[in-house]
Amino acid sequence: MLIEEYFQQIDAISQSIIVVENELIRDKRSLYIGFIEGKVTFLDGSKLHFVAFVDVKEAIKRYKYSYHYQDNQGKLIFRYDMAPHHGEIITFPHHKHLASGQVTSTEQPNLRKVLLEIESQVSWH
Repeated sequence: MLIEEYFQQIDAISQSIIVVENELIRDKRSLYIGFIEGKVTFLDGSKLHFVAFVDVKEAIKRYKYSYHYQDNQGKLIFRYDMAPHHGEIITFPHHKHLASGQVTSTEQPNLRKVLLEIESQVSWH
């Protein structure tokens, strides 16, 4: 896959029925490597801020990522990231911060998985 194809997939994923606005910044570093940063606003005013630095030559390899979801007041609902500061987590460096302050183990997520989780929490009916 080329990085441009990856960027197009991200564009398509961020077109969820509960999205009212999204801003995406794409930075192509080579044919296969790129950086993408985005802010997605949902029907209830909650927001997802995300970054991903990826290599898509053979498979999607994320060198860095963060998916930070907050309510309409800016309070954390959850954040997935791979910052190497929770060595006690079995899925280190991948982990999830919860609104309670708890940090849990998690597999490496992707934007599609994160948006599905958000869709289950946002009322849009």
